Amino acid sequence: MRFLRSSWCRLFLPITLTGLFFNISSIHGAEPSNQTAADADDVDLAKVLADARVVYVSSGPKTAAFQAIDDNRRTVFQFSSSDPRPTVVVKLTESKPIHRVSVVPGSDSLKVDVYLLDELPRDLADLGKIKPLTSIVDLVVGKEAAVDFAPQKARYVALRWTLSTTAVGPLRIAEISAFTKPDAPPIGAALAATDPPVSLVMGPPVITPVSP
Repeated sequence: MRFLRSSWCRLFLPITLTGLFFNISSIHGAEPSNQTAADADDVDLAKVLADARVVYVSSGPKTAAFQAIDDNRRTVFQFSSSDPRPTVVVKLTESKPIHRVSVVPGSDSLKVDVYLLDELPRDLADLGKIKPLTSIVDLVVGKEAAVDFAPQKARYVALRWTLSTTAVGPLRIAEISAFTKPDAPPIGAALAATDPPVSLVMGPPVITPVSP
């Protein structure tokens, strides 16, 4: 009996440690998925599938400008190599509160200024005279770089690049994104869904007794 008890103890300890390891692994494995689910709530309005359009590019073939918003990082839009401040303007389907803008560079650049506008200036070449809302820095080729800010309604998202002094060749853009939160359901519809039936609110019918 003593031999059986000692053998069971030797088996029980590895089994317990193995189970504890898998429990800890499953907890850590669930953490990234929670973050992914939170990011999935955002809606990217600056996409061809969302009916967004590139309405201005400072250089390069305008017929290929849609490649910057086609949700395909393997396609890129290329500005002219002689363009000192590459600029692009994306028109959204309607004015929405934007809280995040991101880009995926296809080549080296120093930074990109972000403008959120409801109306465009008469001359988009003068965009540099307007103070940008914010800027995206630390750009890495092929990787998404984003900036978050307080939601601001806009119909147009304009981006204006500052080129790196060590950049070789023209600027290329793989992807542009502008994020908003999904629309909340109308208040009236939400209240209607929670209202109890009218019969329950009014209660049972009142019956007046009648003498024989």
